[in-house]
Amino acid sequence: MGMVEAQDERPARPSMERAEELVDGMGRRVGPFASLVGLRLLQVAALAREAAEDIWAEAQSAREERGRRQG
Repeated sequence: MGMVEAQDERPARPSMERAEELVDGMGRRVGPFASLVGLRLLQVAALAREAAEDIWAEAQSAREERGRRQG
């Protein structure tokens, strides 16, 4: 029995089943990476929000200081 004959003895799997297995495998590999990217985006957003709040607080403080000097 040659290699070709052994392959012919296996039942053919439907293409949909093979496609589902490929997609499942990709999901298992991409899932953890996507989770890390999402976590990093949340961290960056939190840092950006904190920086914006700091800038706003400094602007308010400067405005109040100017008001005290002028008034």
